[in-house]
Amino acid sequence: MNPRIRLDDLLHSPYKEHIQTLVLHWVRAELPAHGLTYVDYTRTVSTLLLTTQSPDLTSMIVQAVLAQATALHKTSEWVDQELKFEGMIHGVDRQDFLRLELSQATTIDDRLLDTYNERVNRFQANG
Repeated sequence: MNPRIRLDDLLHSPYKEHIQTLVLHWVRAELPAHGLTYVDYTRTVSTLLLTTQSPDLTSMIVQAVLAQATALHKTSEWVDQELKFEGMIHGVDRQDFLRLELSQATTIDDRLLDTYNERVNRFQANG
């Protein structure tokens, strides 16, 4: 069994470099930052890594969200929100959670349906 990744581990190899690489990908995507900084990006990616406990899964999530953000002309604020969402639902059945979110909405509008579709399609080949 692999030891758990702890907060202090993020300051050392190999996790520190892994986080820096993912943050650099985010910066290179050149999305409108809307006030977010490199420190914000680092905090979000670090939190995702702590949540997933897997550098590979963290990379896959970050790359999928960045690809989708670029394709859909989203901002870094959106990326930040979606990486936090992905971390939150790690370990929860994705489809069930998304349906629950829709079912609990007071009103279903185009924005909510767009968000639902973006999240459902994130890991699809053309999503």
